[in-house]
Amino acid sequence: MAKDTRLEDAVLRGEMSIVDFCCEKVNGQIERMKERNPDLLWTLEIQRAMWEMFRDGHKNGKKVIWFGGPVPVDLIVAFDCVPVYLDTVPIRLSPNPVLAARFIDAAEKYVPNSMCGIDKVELGMTLLNQFGPEPDAFVYSSVPCDSSRIAYPNMDMILTKKGTPCFAFDTPFRRDERGIQYLVDQTKRFISWMEELTGTKFDQEKYNEVCKKTNRTFEWQGKCAELRMRKPCPLPGRMLVLNGTSNAMSGFDAMGDLLEKEYEVGEMLYELGMGPCPEGEKHRVALLQNMLWSSAGTMDWLEREYNTVAVMDAFGFQYGDIYEHIGDLEDCLRVMARKMQNNPMIHGASGPSENFIYLVDKIFENYEPDVSMFIGHIGCKHTWASAKMVTDMIQEKYGIPSLYIDVDGIDGRYKSLDEIKASVADYMDTVVNK
Repeated sequence: MAKDTRLEDAVLRGEMSIVDFCCEKVNGQIERMKERNPDLLWTLEIQRAMWEMFRDGHKNGKKVIWFGGPVPVDLIVAFDCVPVYLDTVPIRLSPNPVLAARFIDAAEKYVPNSMCGIDKVELGMTLLNQFGPEPDAFVYSSVPCDSSRIAYPNMDMILTKKGTPCFAFDTPFRRDERGIQYLVDQTKRFISWMEELTGTKFDQEKYNEVCKKTNRTFEWQGKCAELRMRKPCPLPGRMLVLNGTSNAMSGFDAMGDLLEKEYEVGEMLYELGMGPCPEGEKHRVALLQNMLWSSAGTMDWLEREYNTVAVMDAFGFQYGDIYEHIGDLEDCLRVMARKMQNNPMIHGASGPSENFIYLVDKIFENYEPDVSMFIGHIGCKHTWASAKMVTDMIQEKYGIPSLYIDVDGIDGRYKSLDEIKASVADYMDTVVNK
């Protein structure tokens, strides 16, 4: 505990970077798990691989490229650069409200406090120059939300003044053939931009290898998603949070390794008739909107106290677009465009409400939850606007009343874990277990 406090104090004083802090924290978790539960060490390996890759990029002779929103990450990897998914920073800091507050408060000197905590942490980190390795470039998109459309251009201005190259994608509202082609055309310009940035020509063979790794990631993620449809669900809700790392790491072997291991463990547990609920699965819950990043322990508590497992969430539920014709660049760029539009949380939140309704309907159809919770991150105002339509559909089609909870998935000062648990407990006691 003393070591953890020392690390946090160093970040608060500006003496330690976020990357160094996260590497130290993950390594500390690994050491503790070696003593307490060595069979679960594999669940932390992806975190160590990711943060150490961020930290050591320059040391390994690679360019470090920040990215926000859905961008062609596979191309960044194919150019032998380190892609840093900025959302991993606020999500990693969210369990510690004091640390998250440092960067949120720094951002709120310039932007409204109603902005999403994810974007405020990223902007605050940029203002305080505390990520760690300086980015060699910044790539971002016009989605998913109004908050990112404020934060990313401001980060662009800050970084451009330092001489950091930036590239912005304009993600279309429409998802038809014209919208796909619009993204393909931008991606071709991005390839030329990456060639200039790196001083190397696009290598089709390297790109093919990345596509194969990405396919492996999403094939195993799809198998894990199918495994969660079984009754009882053999995998705990907490794994849904960990699987979100695929947005940053899908083009690397480590992500496919994690998901393959997750599937193997889940299959074994199912064959043994075991699951995360100590007294057997009593209820299955679908989590709508975002994850409880700052209070992920709520899912453990639900499993322990109510024998209720989170079978799927609307953030992590994906379509699983696969490169079917690797080597055909034009076809791969079209698949990549679909990936950019089907990326969580863009797939349900950045477009017509019909997209969100369709996504949630598929979750209820395939996973058969009997509990519905709209975990409403206050920064996602665009999904709050669709919430009534979504929960009305659930009530009318599946006969399940939904719980609404307003939370800040990043800033734990907004609502404590005890307050969140109290709302969930009241719903479980008076509605679900009436």
